[in-house]
Amino acid sequence: MLDEIAEIERALDREDLPSAAALASRALAKGIRQPLVFNLVAWRHEEDGRLEEAEAVIRDALATWPTDPSLHLALGVVLRKAGGLRSAVESFQRAIELDASYAAAWFERGSTFERGGALADAADDFRRAIELEPGNAAAHASLGASLARRGDRESATHHATQALRLDPGNVTAHNALALVAIEEKRFVDAIALLEPVTIGSLDDREILVSTRTLLGDAYEGAGRYDDAYLTYAAAQTLFHTENSARLGKNHHDALDAAQKTGDSLEAADPALWRGTPTSTGPAAIHVFLTGYPRSGTTLAENILATLPGAVAIEERRTLGMVDRAYQEDTDGLSRFASLPEEQLAVFREAYWTHATEAARESLTGKLFVDMDPFKGGRLPIIAKLFPDAKTVIMRRDPRDVVWSCFHTSFAFNAGTMAFATLESTAKHYALTQRVIERSLATLPINAFELRYELLVRDFDATTQALCSFLGVPWEEELRRFDRTANRRGVSTASTTQVRKGLYDGSGGWRRYERQLATVEPILKPWIERLGYA
Repeated sequence: MLDEIAEIERALDREDLPSAAALASRALAKGIRQPLVFNLVAWRHEEDGRLEEAEAVIRDALATWPTDPSLHLALGVVLRKAGGLRSAVESFQRAIELDASYAAAWFERGSTFERGGALADAADDFRRAIELEPGNAAAHASLGASLARRGDRESATHHATQALRLDPGNVTAHNALALVAIEEKRFVDAIALLEPVTIGSLDDREILVSTRTLLGDAYEGAGRYDDAYLTYAAAQTLFHTENSARLGKNHHDALDAAQKTGDSLEAADPALWRGTPTSTGPAAIHVFLTGYPRSGTTLAENILATLPGAVAIEERRTLGMVDRAYQEDTDGLSRFASLPEEQLAVFREAYWTHATEAARESLTGKLFVDMDPFKGGRLPIIAKLFPDAKTVIMRRDPRDVVWSCFHTSFAFNAGTMAFATLESTAKHYALTQRVIERSLATLPINAFELRYELLVRDFDATTQALCSFLGVPWEEELRRFDRTANRRGVSTASTTQVRKGLYDGSGGWRRYERQLATVEPILKPWIERLGYA
């Protein structure tokens, strides 16, 4: 056994992980059970996209060595890759409890916090990793990237530069410096930072998606629109390729799910939604803020979060316990709307539990805003569970929305997987609008349609109308929503825009009018119906 372990360690000393993993697999087959062996075998499964097998290997090891922090670290990485951010944080937390000086655990927990939108918590963990290992290039780079997203350019530049001194090829550090350059409109500098690492190593494909998207932004800023389009397309292709396996064997893709939801709603009798008893919850005013990604929901959320007594959450799966089970077959919504009140009450209680956990504070007596652009496709569920809730639907030119979704670097979820091409993005948009339109026309939904273009061009009048709909006094402080965004931190893809304050981002699609012409037949009905013709 000692010979096998020594050989594995020599491979690790050479930084030859594939060879070390192959040796570990042979060792495990011989019955050699050591944490190092299990970790390497799990790593091989993880690299090959076999996340369930990787998790099984690590849990097998933890049954024997429950206090080994490296195993908890490995489990957290696999759970995060599988989309289980909460479970991943718990695994990293356990590793930290077992060894508070374990810099890697602090770093990985910070990376998970950042992915979940808790940017301040992420930065704190990266700083702790740096305190424990001042030469940790990855921690410096990730802290630099996090600070760049939050607009702290000076500190971001300091940490990214330090990371490159330690590791000149660190892609995350290049991304951080490029983001600072783009915000300062130094597009040529950003291109120079990004092109070499975009063309180079493919070791971390997840980071490469962000790199390609940033390079597209830099090309756009420099007026190189054809290069920008091709780079955005390459980013989406890589994102889709890398994440397809995470959806699971039995998962309906986003287009299929949106189609089935629309079919199910059209087959359902709207009378099933009438007469639902008044629902109660802890919040004084319950608001769903939705529409579609990149339609302005993050902007509106931070405006509402500026109101006194308001609590807002960003893109949390508060309806996850019910939506998939009843939205992916033809009679699903009819079955859901026919459920007895006792079952609906169970779903409501689960919703408020998830919402309170996401808010990290009591919602009692508050104006509670559940912001999620993908909940536009879940309006039938919302209408049945929360007939007294107020719903704000963001509207924006469909061409701006679809183009922005296509060229934005999103976190993985089933919905963002629809943005692989312009065509799939346009189709998903149209299918979602079909659900929204029929829901508003046939179901008892108390809705306010908020147009992005009016919001940015006539802020006071539009927000006054919004406050009147919500039944709350208008405040001049709403004009300073950017302070709210900077204080709260923004975890969505709109972070860099919203913290800058109010500006009109309309018409960006016109630079790519030639490419968008291919999806015009899909979007034209909605351009006309929504008044953007």
